[in-house]
Amino acid sequence: MKKAMKKLMAALLAVAMVCAMAIPAFAYDTEEDLNQLHGYSAFQIFKGVISKDNETLSNVGWGSSITKPDEFLAQLTADPTIGGEFKTNFTAQDVLAVISKWHNSDDYSIAFARVVCHYLYPDANANPKPVITDHTGGINIPESGYYLIVDTTYFNLRDFYHAYNSFFLLNVPQAPYVVLVNHKVVKPYVEKEVYDNQDGTNEAGFYSSADHAINEEFQFKLIATLPASRDNGRAYDYYDEYAVLFNDTLSKGITYDRLDSVVIESNGIPYDITGDSSKYTIDTTDLESHNYFVVGIPDVKTCVEDPRFNLNDGATITVTYTAHLNDKAAVNSTSGSTDNKNKVQLQYSNNPRNSAYWGFTPESEVRVYTYQLNNTKYRDEVNENNKLEGAGFRLYSDADCTNEVELYQDGKFYYPIKNATGKTAVEMKSAADGTFNVKGLDAGTYYLKETNPPTGYSACDKTKIVISATHDEHDVNLSGESNLNNEIINKASGITLPSTGGIGTTLFYVVGSGLMVAAIVLLVTKKRMENK
Repeated sequence: MKKAMKKLMAALLAVAMVCAMAIPAFAYDTEEDLNQLHGYSAFQIFKGVISKDNETLSNVGWGSSITKPDEFLAQLTADPTIGGEFKTNFTAQDVLAVISKWHNSDDYSIAFARVVCHYLYPDANANPKPVITDHTGGINIPESGYYLIVDTTYFNLRDFYHAYNSFFLLNVPQAPYVVLVNHKVVKPYVEKEVYDNQDGTNEAGFYSSADHAINEEFQFKLIATLPASRDNGRAYDYYDEYAVLFNDTLSKGITYDRLDSVVIESNGIPYDITGDSSKYTIDTTDLESHNYFVVGIPDVKTCVEDPRFNLNDGATITVTYTAHLNDKAAVNSTSGSTDNKNKVQLQYSNNPRNSAYWGFTPESEVRVYTYQLNNTKYRDEVNENNKLEGAGFRLYSDADCTNEVELYQDGKFYYPIKNATGKTAVEMKSAADGTFNVKGLDAGTYYLKETNPPTGYSACDKTKIVISATHDEHDVNLSGESNLNNEIINKASGITLPSTGGIGTTLFYVVGSGLMVAAIVLLVTKKRMENK
Protein backbone atom coordinates (compact mmCIF):
# COMPACT_ATOMS: atom_id res chain seq x y z
CA MET A 1 0.00 0.00 0.00
CA LYS A 2 2.93 2.29 0.58
CA LYS A 3 3.68 2.20 -3.13
CA ALA A 4 0.23 3.62 -3.91
CA MET A 5 1.34 7.23 -3.47
CA LYS A 6 1.88 7.86 -7.18
CA LYS A 7 -1.53 6.50 -8.14
CA LEU A 8 -3.16 8.46 -5.37
CA MET A 9 -1.48 11.63 -6.56
CA ALA A 10 -2.69 10.99 -10.11
CA ALA A 11 -6.24 10.38 -8.95
CA LEU A 12 -6.34 13.46 -6.80
CA LEU A 13 -4.73 15.67 -9.41
CA ALA A 14 -7.69 14.69 -11.57
CA VAL A 15 -9.93 16.78 -9.37
CA ALA A 16 -8.47 19.98 -10.72
CA MET A 17 -11.20 22.59 -10.59
CA VAL A 18 -13.16 20.44 -8.17
CA CYS A 19 -14.66 23.46 -6.46
CA ALA A 20 -13.97 26.15 -9.03
CA MET A 21 -15.94 29.27 -8.44
CA ALA A 22 -16.16 29.83 -12.16
CA ILE A 23 -16.02 27.46 -15.11
CA PRO A 24 -13.77 28.13 -18.08
CA ALA A 25 -15.40 30.22 -20.76
CA PHE A 26 -14.64 32.95 -23.25
CA ALA A 27 -13.97 36.49 -22.08
CA TYR A 28 -14.98 39.56 -24.06
CA ASP A 29 -11.47 40.79 -24.74
CA THR A 30 -8.78 39.23 -22.57
CA GLU A 31 -8.51 36.47 -20.04
CA GLU A 32 -8.58 37.46 -16.41
CA ASP A 33 -5.15 37.23 -14.77
CA LEU A 34 -5.64 35.43 -11.48
CA ASN A 35 -2.04 35.75 -10.29
CA GLN A 36 -2.71 39.24 -9.01
CA LEU A 37 -4.84 40.29 -6.06
CA HIS A 38 -6.17 36.80 -5.37
CA GLY A 39 -6.14 35.06 -2.01
CA TYR A 40 -6.06 31.32 -1.38
CA SER A 41 -6.84 28.89 1.42
CA ALA A 42 -5.62 25.31 1.83
CA PHE A 43 -7.58 22.42 3.37
CA GLN A 44 -5.78 19.19 4.31
CA ILE A 45 -7.63 16.06 3.17
CA PHE A 46 -4.94 13.41 3.82
CA LYS A 47 -1.69 13.50 5.77
CA GLY A 48 1.24 11.11 5.77
CA VAL A 49 4.96 10.72 5.74
CA ILE A 50 6.58 10.93 2.35
CA SER A 51 9.90 9.24 1.75
CA LYS A 52 12.94 11.22 0.68
CA ASP A 53 12.68 9.84 -2.85
CA ASN A 54 8.99 10.87 -2.94
CA GLU A 55 8.07 7.32 -3.94
CA THR A 56 6.27 6.06 -0.86
CA LEU A 57 3.66 7.34 1.53
CA SER A 58 3.35 5.90 5.01
CA ASN A 59 1.33 6.57 8.13
CA VAL A 60 -1.62 7.76 6.04
CA GLY A 61 -4.36 9.42 8.05
CA TRP A 62 -7.20 11.88 7.68
CA GLY A 63 -6.11 15.45 7.21
CA SER A 64 -6.98 18.15 9.71
CA SER A 65 -9.87 19.38 7.50
CA ILE A 66 -11.68 16.02 7.69
CA THR A 67 -12.98 16.65 11.21
CA LYS A 68 -15.78 14.10 10.99
CA PRO A 69 -14.53 11.04 9.09
CA ASP A 70 -17.77 9.14 9.70
CA GLU A 71 -19.79 11.82 7.89
CA PHE A 72 -17.25 11.93 5.09
CA LEU A 73 -17.39 8.16 4.67
CA ALA A 74 -21.18 8.25 4.75
CA GLN A 75 -21.15 10.71 1.86
CA LEU A 76 -18.70 8.51 -0.03
CA THR A 77 -20.88 5.42 0.35
CA ALA A 78 -24.01 7.37 -0.66
CA ASP A 79 -22.56 8.67 -3.92
CA PRO A 80 -24.31 7.03 -6.92
CA THR A 81 -21.07 6.71 -8.90
CA ILE A 82 -18.50 5.49 -6.35
CA GLY A 83 -20.62 4.54 -3.32
CA GLY A 84 -20.19 0.81 -3.89
CA GLU A 85 -16.41 1.11 -3.59
CA PHE A 86 -16.43 2.20 0.05
CA LYS A 87 -17.69 1.14 3.45
CA THR A 88 -18.56 3.32 6.43
CA ASN A 89 -15.87 1.68 8.60
CA PHE A 90 -13.01 2.40 6.19
CA THR A 91 -9.84 4.03 7.45
CA ALA A 92 -7.92 6.65 5.49
CA GLN A 93 -5.60 3.84 4.40
CA ASP A 94 -8.58 1.86 3.09
CA VAL A 95 -9.76 4.87 1.10
CA LEU A 96 -6.26 5.19 -0.29
CA ALA A 97 -6.37 1.58 -1.48
CA VAL A 98 -9.56 2.28 -3.46
CA ILE A 99 -8.74 5.59 -5.11
CA SER A 100 -5.19 4.54 -6.02
CA LYS A 101 -6.76 2.27 -8.68
CA TRP A 102 -8.35 5.16 -10.53
CA HIS A 103 -7.01 7.24 -13.40
CA ASN A 104 -6.68 10.92 -14.11
CA SER A 105 -10.01 12.64 -14.69
CA ASP A 106 -12.04 9.48 -14.92
CA ASP A 107 -15.64 9.32 -13.70
CA TYR A 108 -14.60 7.91 -10.32
CA SER A 109 -11.95 10.58 -9.66
CA ILE A 110 -14.39 13.36 -10.49
CA ALA A 111 -17.12 11.83 -8.34
CA PHE A 112 -14.66 11.61 -5.43
CA ALA A 113 -13.77 15.26 -5.97
CA ARG A 114 -17.43 16.26 -5.75
CA VAL A 115 -17.84 14.36 -2.48
CA VAL A 116 -14.83 16.14 -0.95
CA CYS A 117 -16.23 19.46 -2.11
CA HIS A 118 -19.71 18.86 -0.70
CA TYR A 119 -18.30 17.62 2.58
CA LEU A 120 -16.31 20.81 3.16
CA TYR A 121 -19.08 23.07 1.84
CA PRO A 122 -22.41 21.42 2.74
CA ASP A 123 -24.41 24.65 2.26
CA ALA A 124 -24.12 28.28 1.23
CA ASN A 125 -23.21 29.37 4.76
CA ALA A 126 -20.37 26.87 5.23
CA ASN A 127 -17.09 28.45 6.24
CA PRO A 128 -14.55 25.67 6.89
CA LYS A 129 -11.34 26.62 8.65
CA PRO A 130 -8.32 26.34 6.36
CA VAL A 131 -4.90 25.15 7.40
CA ILE A 132 -3.30 28.25 5.92
CA THR A 133 -4.17 31.24 3.73
CA ASP A 134 -2.02 33.40 1.50
CA HIS A 135 -2.36 36.28 -0.96
CA THR A 136 0.80 36.05 -3.02
CA GLY A 137 -0.27 34.10 -6.09
CA GLY A 138 0.78 30.93 -4.31
CA ILE A 139 0.51 29.28 -0.93
CA ASN A 140 3.15 27.94 1.48
CA ILE A 141 2.07 24.47 2.63
CA PRO A 142 3.39 23.76 6.15
CA GLU A 143 2.90 19.97 6.32
CA SER A 144 3.12 17.09 3.85
CA GLY A 145 -0.18 15.74 2.63
CA TYR A 146 -2.96 16.31 0.13
CA TYR A 147 -4.74 19.63 0.09
CA LEU A 148 -7.73 21.35 -1.39
CA ILE A 149 -6.56 24.80 -2.56
CA VAL A 150 -9.39 27.34 -2.57
CA ASP A 151 -9.53 30.80 -4.14
CA THR A 152 -11.14 32.87 -1.39
CA THR A 153 -10.84 36.31 -2.99
CA TYR A 154 -13.51 38.80 -2.01
CA PHE A 155 -15.15 40.62 -4.87
CA ASN A 156 -17.28 43.71 -4.59
CA LEU A 157 -20.93 42.96 -5.37
CA ARG A 158 -20.80 45.27 -8.37
CA ASP A 159 -17.80 43.39 -9.71
CA PHE A 160 -19.93 40.39 -10.57
CA TYR A 161 -18.22 39.39 -13.81
CA HIS A 162 -15.15 37.89 -12.20
CA ALA A 163 -13.50 34.49 -12.19
CA TYR A 164 -12.26 32.54 -9.23
CA ASN A 165 -9.19 30.44 -9.82
CA SER A 166 -9.55 26.69 -9.91
CA PHE A 167 -9.24 24.55 -6.82
CA PHE A 168 -6.83 21.64 -6.74
CA LEU A 169 -6.20 18.62 -4.60
CA LEU A 170 -2.42 18.39 -4.56
CA ASN A 171 0.20 16.14 -3.11
CA VAL A 172 3.05 17.90 -1.36
CA PRO A 173 6.33 15.94 -1.78
CA GLN A 174 8.13 17.61 1.08
CA ALA A 175 7.09 20.35 3.46
CA PRO A 176 7.44 23.24 3.68
CA TYR A 177 6.39 23.50 0.06
CA VAL A 178 5.17 26.47 -1.97
CA VAL A 179 2.25 25.69 -4.28
CA LEU A 180 2.30 28.24 -7.07
CA VAL A 181 -1.13 29.06 -8.41
CA ASN A 182 -0.37 30.18 -11.92
CA HIS A 183 -3.59 29.81 -13.86
CA LYS A 184 -5.93 32.02 -15.78
CA VAL A 185 -9.60 31.44 -16.46
CA VAL A 186 -12.05 32.99 -18.85
CA LYS A 187 -15.81 33.23 -18.62
CA PRO A 188 -19.09 32.66 -20.47
CA TYR A 189 -20.55 35.54 -22.40
CA VAL A 190 -23.84 36.42 -24.02
CA GLU A 191 -24.76 38.48 -27.07
CA LYS A 192 -28.09 39.88 -28.12
CA GLU A 193 -29.11 40.57 -31.71
CA VAL A 194 -32.24 41.92 -33.39
CA TYR A 195 -33.56 41.11 -36.85
CA ASP A 196 -33.53 43.94 -39.39
CA ASN A 197 -35.31 43.89 -42.73
CA GLN A 198 -33.38 44.52 -45.91
CA ASP A 199 -32.94 48.18 -46.73
CA GLY A 200 -30.58 50.35 -48.71
CA THR A 201 -27.55 49.72 -46.48
CA ASN A 202 -27.90 46.22 -44.98
CA GLU A 203 -29.11 42.84 -46.09
CA ALA A 204 -31.80 41.24 -43.96
CA GLY A 205 -30.35 39.58 -40.88
CA PHE A 206 -29.55 39.87 -37.18
CA TYR A 207 -27.60 42.92 -36.03
CA SER A 208 -26.97 45.09 -32.98
CA SER A 209 -29.76 47.45 -34.09
CA ALA A 210 -32.77 47.54 -36.39
CA ASP A 211 -35.65 49.75 -37.46
CA HIS A 212 -39.24 48.59 -37.60
CA ALA A 213 -42.76 49.93 -37.75
CA ILE A 214 -44.90 50.00 -34.64
CA ASN A 215 -46.99 46.78 -34.45
CA GLU A 216 -44.63 44.99 -36.84
CA GLU A 217 -43.44 41.64 -35.46
CA PHE A 218 -39.72 40.89 -35.52
CA GLN A 219 -37.28 38.60 -33.70
CA PHE A 220 -34.63 38.92 -31.03
CA LYS A 221 -31.85 36.37 -30.68
CA LEU A 222 -29.96 35.59 -27.42
CA ILE A 223 -26.70 33.70 -27.86
CA ALA A 224 -24.79 32.28 -24.88
CA THR A 225 -21.33 30.86 -25.45
CA LEU A 226 -20.09 28.16 -23.08
CA PRO A 227 -16.51 27.32 -24.05
CA ALA A 228 -14.80 23.98 -24.04
CA SER A 229 -12.96 22.92 -20.90
CA ARG A 230 -9.36 23.97 -21.05
CA ASP A 231 -6.59 21.52 -21.89
CA ASN A 232 -9.08 18.76 -22.68
CA GLY A 233 -10.37 18.93 -19.11
CA ARG A 234 -13.74 18.00 -17.66
CA ALA A 235 -14.57 21.23 -15.85
CA TYR A 236 -18.33 20.90 -16.27
CA ASP A 237 -18.34 17.42 -14.77
CA TYR A 238 -17.53 18.80 -11.32
CA TYR A 239 -20.96 20.42 -11.27
CA ASP A 240 -23.93 18.35 -10.16
CA GLU A 241 -25.93 20.51 -12.57
CA TYR A 242 -24.85 23.33 -14.85
CA ALA A 243 -27.60 25.91 -15.30
CA VAL A 244 -27.94 29.03 -17.42
CA LEU A 245 -30.59 31.75 -17.23
CA PHE A 246 -31.23 34.39 -19.89
CA ASN A 247 -32.46 37.45 -17.98
CA ASP A 248 -34.04 39.61 -20.68
CA THR A 249 -35.26 43.18 -20.12
CA LEU A 250 -37.38 45.06 -22.66
CA SER A 251 -38.06 48.79 -22.78
CA LYS A 252 -41.61 50.04 -22.26
CA GLY A 253 -41.90 50.53 -26.02
CA ILE A 254 -41.28 46.84 -26.81
CA THR A 255 -43.83 44.07 -26.22
CA TYR A 256 -42.87 40.40 -25.85
CA ASP A 257 -45.04 38.12 -28.01
CA ARG A 258 -43.79 34.53 -27.86
CA LEU A 259 -40.81 32.20 -27.62
CA ASP A 260 -39.80 30.78 -31.00
CA SER A 261 -36.91 28.39 -30.41
CA VAL A 262 -34.25 27.09 -28.02
CA VAL A 263 -31.30 25.46 -29.79
CA ILE A 264 -28.06 24.06 -28.33
CA GLU A 265 -25.13 23.54 -30.71
CA SER A 266 -21.93 21.64 -29.96
CA ASN A 267 -19.24 20.38 -32.31
CA GLY A 268 -21.24 21.75 -35.22
CA ILE A 269 -24.33 19.69 -34.37
CA PRO A 270 -27.54 21.64 -33.56
CA TYR A 271 -29.99 20.23 -31.03
CA ASP A 272 -33.41 21.87 -31.15
CA ILE A 273 -35.07 21.35 -27.75
CA THR A 274 -37.95 23.78 -28.36
CA GLY A 275 -40.53 21.02 -28.46
CA ASP A 276 -39.52 19.55 -25.09
CA SER A 277 -40.61 22.05 -22.43
CA SER A 278 -39.18 19.79 -19.71
CA LYS A 279 -35.67 20.88 -20.77
CA TYR A 280 -36.19 24.62 -20.19
CA THR A 281 -38.39 27.12 -18.36
CA ILE A 282 -40.00 30.44 -19.29
CA ASP A 283 -40.88 32.83 -16.49
CA THR A 284 -42.99 35.80 -17.65
CA THR A 285 -44.21 36.78 -14.18
CA ASP A 286 -42.57 40.22 -14.30
CA LEU A 287 -43.34 41.05 -17.91
CA GLU A 288 -46.28 43.32 -17.20
CA SER A 289 -44.78 45.10 -14.20
CA HIS A 290 -41.10 45.31 -15.17
CA ASN A 291 -40.88 44.27 -18.85
CA TYR A 292 -38.68 41.40 -17.73
CA PHE A 293 -38.71 37.66 -18.43
CA VAL A 294 -36.36 34.69 -17.95
CA VAL A 295 -35.59 31.67 -20.10
CA GLY A 296 -33.70 29.06 -18.10
CA ILE A 297 -32.06 25.69 -18.72
CA PRO A 298 -31.68 23.90 -15.36
CA ASP A 299 -28.96 21.51 -16.55
CA VAL A 300 -27.29 22.01 -19.90
CA LYS A 301 -25.22 18.85 -19.40
CA THR A 302 -28.19 16.50 -19.52
CA CYS A 303 -30.75 18.23 -21.73
CA VAL A 304 -29.36 16.76 -24.95
CA GLU A 305 -30.02 13.04 -25.45
CA ASP A 306 -27.15 12.24 -27.75
CA PRO A 307 -24.05 10.26 -26.70
CA ARG A 308 -21.94 12.54 -28.88
CA PHE A 309 -22.91 15.59 -26.81
CA ASN A 310 -20.45 16.58 -24.09
CA LEU A 311 -20.57 20.05 -22.61
CA ASN A 312 -16.81 19.89 -22.02
CA ASP A 313 -16.49 20.30 -25.79
CA GLY A 314 -18.20 23.68 -25.47
CA ALA A 315 -21.58 24.80 -26.73
CA THR A 316 -23.67 27.75 -27.84
CA ILE A 317 -27.25 28.17 -26.66
CA THR A 318 -29.49 30.30 -28.86
CA VAL A 319 -32.90 31.54 -27.74
CA THR A 320 -35.08 33.26 -30.34
CA TYR A 321 -38.32 35.11 -29.55
CA THR A 322 -40.78 37.42 -31.29
CA ALA A 323 -41.71 40.92 -30.11
CA HIS A 324 -43.04 44.19 -31.54
CA LEU A 325 -42.89 47.92 -30.92
CA ASN A 326 -46.00 49.30 -29.23
CA ASP A 327 -47.52 52.78 -29.12
CA LYS A 328 -45.20 53.72 -26.21
CA ALA A 329 -42.15 53.33 -28.43
CA ALA A 330 -39.78 56.26 -28.73
CA VAL A 331 -39.75 57.69 -32.27
CA ASN A 332 -37.18 59.60 -34.31
CA SER A 333 -37.92 62.41 -36.71
CA THR A 334 -34.27 63.52 -36.63
CA SER A 335 -30.95 61.76 -36.09
CA GLY A 336 -30.12 60.73 -32.54
CA SER A 337 -30.57 57.99 -29.97
CA THR A 338 -33.66 56.08 -28.85
CA ASP A 339 -35.11 54.65 -25.64
CA ASN A 340 -36.23 51.46 -27.41
CA LYS A 341 -33.46 49.47 -25.76
CA ASN A 342 -33.48 45.77 -25.10
CA LYS A 343 -30.83 43.96 -23.07
CA VAL A 344 -29.95 40.51 -21.78
CA GLN A 345 -27.68 39.26 -19.01
CA LEU A 346 -26.57 35.66 -18.69
CA GLN A 347 -26.74 34.10 -15.24
CA TYR A 348 -24.76 30.88 -14.96
CA SER A 349 -23.57 28.25 -12.48
CA ASN A 350 -20.35 29.52 -10.99
CA ASN A 351 -19.65 27.25 -8.03
CA PRO A 352 -19.92 23.45 -8.05
CA ARG A 353 -20.08 23.30 -4.26
CA ASN A 354 -23.17 25.51 -4.09
CA SER A 355 -25.79 25.62 -6.83
CA ALA A 356 -27.17 28.86 -5.38
CA TYR A 357 -23.97 30.72 -6.27
CA TRP A 358 -24.32 32.43 -9.64
CA GLY A 359 -22.07 34.26 -12.02
CA PHE A 360 -23.37 37.12 -14.15
CA THR A 361 -22.06 38.35 -17.48
CA PRO A 362 -22.10 42.00 -18.55
CA GLU A 363 -25.30 42.97 -20.31
CA SER A 364 -25.60 42.90 -24.07
CA GLU A 365 -27.85 45.63 -25.48
CA VAL A 366 -29.55 46.30 -28.80
CA ARG A 367 -31.77 49.17 -29.98
CA VAL A 368 -34.79 49.34 -32.24
CA TYR A 369 -35.57 52.56 -34.10
CA THR A 370 -38.84 53.76 -35.55
CA TYR A 371 -39.77 57.07 -37.17
CA GLN A 372 -42.43 59.76 -36.98
CA LEU A 373 -43.76 61.49 -40.08
CA ASN A 374 -44.94 65.04 -39.34
CA ASN A 375 -47.30 66.65 -41.88
CA THR A 376 -49.01 70.04 -41.90
CA LYS A 377 -51.67 71.06 -44.47
CA TYR A 378 -51.82 74.72 -45.61
CA ARG A 379 -54.19 76.53 -48.01
CA ASP A 380 -52.04 78.46 -50.47
CA GLU A 381 -48.95 79.43 -48.50
CA VAL A 382 -47.09 78.47 -45.32
CA ASN A 383 -48.56 80.76 -42.72
CA GLU A 384 -49.51 80.13 -39.13
CA ASN A 385 -53.01 81.46 -39.83
CA ASN A 386 -53.34 79.61 -43.11
CA LYS A 387 -53.65 75.98 -41.94
CA LEU A 388 -56.34 73.85 -43.50
CA GLU A 389 -58.55 71.43 -41.60
CA GLY A 390 -60.36 68.38 -42.96
CA ALA A 391 -58.13 67.34 -45.85
CA GLY A 392 -58.07 63.54 -46.26
CA PHE A 393 -54.84 61.63 -46.96
CA ARG A 394 -53.67 58.05 -47.34
CA LEU A 395 -50.16 56.60 -47.26
CA TYR A 396 -48.83 54.16 -49.86
CA SER A 397 -45.66 52.12 -50.30
CA ASP A 398 -45.56 52.38 -54.12
CA ALA A 399 -45.47 55.25 -56.61
CA ASP A 400 -48.70 54.09 -58.25
CA CYS A 401 -50.47 54.44 -54.90
CA THR A 402 -52.02 50.97 -55.06
CA ASN A 403 -50.42 49.38 -51.95
CA GLU A 404 -51.82 51.26 -48.99
CA VAL A 405 -50.02 51.38 -45.65
CA GLU A 406 -53.04 50.87 -43.43
CA LEU A 407 -53.23 53.16 -40.41
CA TYR A 408 -55.47 53.49 -37.38
CA GLN A 409 -56.00 56.55 -35.23
CA ASP A 410 -55.36 56.80 -31.52
CA GLY A 411 -55.62 60.30 -30.13
CA LYS A 412 -53.87 62.79 -32.35
CA PHE A 413 -51.57 60.21 -33.98
CA TYR A 414 -51.95 57.62 -36.71
CA TYR A 415 -50.19 54.26 -36.32
CA PRO A 416 -49.43 51.39 -38.74
CA ILE A 417 -51.73 48.42 -38.21
CA LYS A 418 -49.18 45.80 -39.38
CA ASN A 419 -49.63 42.69 -37.18
CA ALA A 420 -52.03 44.33 -34.72
CA THR A 421 -55.47 42.79 -34.34
CA GLY A 422 -58.79 44.55 -33.74
CA LYS A 423 -57.70 47.76 -35.48
CA THR A 424 -59.67 49.47 -38.26
CA ALA A 425 -57.93 51.27 -41.10
CA VAL A 426 -58.93 54.92 -41.53
CA GLU A 427 -58.21 57.85 -43.80
CA MET A 428 -56.03 60.51 -42.21
CA LYS A 429 -57.64 63.91 -41.73
CA SER A 430 -55.79 67.15 -41.11
CA ALA A 431 -56.75 68.55 -37.71
CA ALA A 432 -57.67 72.15 -36.87
CA ASP A 433 -53.98 72.99 -36.74
CA GLY A 434 -53.45 71.35 -40.13
CA THR A 435 -51.47 68.40 -38.76
CA PHE A 436 -51.87 64.67 -39.43
CA ASN A 437 -48.82 62.88 -38.04
CA VAL A 438 -47.89 59.21 -38.44
CA LYS A 439 -46.09 57.61 -35.53
CA GLY A 440 -43.97 54.49 -35.91
CA LEU A 441 -42.92 54.00 -39.55
CA ASP A 442 -40.15 51.71 -40.71
CA ALA A 443 -37.38 53.01 -42.95
CA GLY A 444 -38.28 53.02 -46.63
CA THR A 445 -39.95 55.06 -49.39
CA TYR A 446 -43.60 56.08 -49.09
CA TYR A 447 -46.06 58.22 -51.03
CA LEU A 448 -48.53 60.55 -49.36
CA LYS A 449 -51.63 61.16 -51.46
CA GLU A 450 -54.49 63.57 -50.83
CA THR A 451 -57.55 61.44 -51.38
CA ASN A 452 -60.34 63.66 -50.05
CA PRO A 453 -59.81 67.45 -50.30
CA PRO A 454 -62.21 69.79 -48.50
CA THR A 455 -65.14 71.24 -50.46
CA GLY A 456 -63.97 73.92 -52.84
CA TYR A 457 -60.36 72.66 -52.93
CA SER A 458 -58.51 70.56 -55.44
CA ALA A 459 -56.25 67.66 -54.36
CA CYS A 460 -52.57 68.51 -54.30
CA ASP A 461 -49.89 66.38 -55.97
CA LYS A 462 -48.66 63.28 -54.11
CA THR A 463 -45.65 63.76 -51.86
CA LYS A 464 -42.74 61.33 -51.92
CA ILE A 465 -41.54 60.42 -48.41
CA VAL A 466 -38.05 58.98 -47.95
CA ILE A 467 -36.80 57.54 -44.65
CA SER A 468 -33.17 56.52 -45.16
CA ALA A 469 -31.13 55.74 -42.05
CA THR A 470 -27.98 54.06 -40.79
CA HIS A 471 -27.93 52.98 -37.17
CA ASP A 472 -26.19 50.95 -34.49
CA GLU A 473 -26.66 50.21 -30.79
CA HIS A 474 -25.92 53.87 -29.98
CA ASP A 475 -27.82 56.13 -32.37
CA VAL A 476 -29.37 56.60 -35.80
CA ASN A 477 -28.26 58.87 -38.62
CA LEU A 478 -30.96 59.99 -41.06
CA SER A 479 -29.55 60.72 -44.51
CA GLY A 480 -30.01 64.05 -46.30
CA GLU A 481 -32.69 62.66 -48.62
CA SER A 482 -34.96 61.83 -45.71
CA ASN A 483 -37.99 64.12 -45.36
CA LEU A 484 -39.94 63.45 -42.18
CA ASN A 485 -41.32 66.98 -41.74
CA ASN A 486 -43.54 68.11 -44.61
CA GLU A 487 -45.54 71.27 -45.35
CA ILE A 488 -48.26 70.46 -47.86
CA ILE A 489 -49.73 73.43 -49.77
CA ASN A 490 -52.91 73.48 -51.84
CA LYS A 491 -52.70 76.35 -54.34
CA ALA A 492 -56.13 75.67 -55.84
CA SER A 493 -58.14 77.54 -53.24
CA GLY A 494 -61.29 79.82 -53.53
CA ILE A 495 -64.40 79.63 -55.86
CA THR A 496 -64.27 80.22 -59.66
CA LEU A 497 -67.47 81.17 -61.65
CA PRO A 498 -68.15 79.26 -64.86
CA SER A 499 -67.53 80.79 -68.33
CA THR A 500 -69.34 80.02 -71.67
CA GLY A 501 -66.72 81.04 -74.19
CA GLY A 502 -65.56 84.62 -73.56
CA ILE A 503 -67.92 86.73 -75.84
CA GLY A 504 -70.19 87.68 -72.97
CA THR A 505 -67.34 89.12 -71.01
CA THR A 506 -66.05 91.02 -74.00
CA LEU A 507 -69.51 92.51 -74.57
CA PHE A 508 -69.64 93.70 -70.98
CA TYR A 509 -66.28 95.40 -71.43
CA VAL A 510 -67.34 97.12 -74.73
CA VAL A 511 -70.75 98.33 -73.49
CA GLY A 512 -69.29 99.57 -70.26
CA SER A 513 -66.59 101.52 -72.05
CA GLY A 514 -69.15 103.08 -74.43
CA LEU A 515 -71.34 104.23 -71.58
CA MET A 516 -68.37 105.82 -69.86
CA VAL A 517 -67.40 107.72 -73.05
CA ALA A 518 -70.99 108.89 -73.57
CA ALA A 519 -71.21 110.14 -70.01
CA ILE A 520 -68.03 112.11 -70.42
CA VAL A 521 -69.29 113.70 -73.69
CA LEU A 522 -72.61 114.69 -72.10
CA LEU A 523 -70.83 116.17 -69.11
CA VAL A 524 -68.52 118.31 -71.30
CA THR A 525 -71.44 119.49 -73.51
CA LYS A 526 -73.49 120.49 -70.48
CA LYS A 527 -70.62 122.56 -69.06
CA ARG A 528 -70.22 124.44 -72.32
CA MET A 529 -73.97 125.24 -72.50
CA GLU A 530 -73.93 126.67 -69.01
CA ASN A 531 -70.94 128.86 -69.81
CA LYS A 532 -72.86 130.46 -72.70
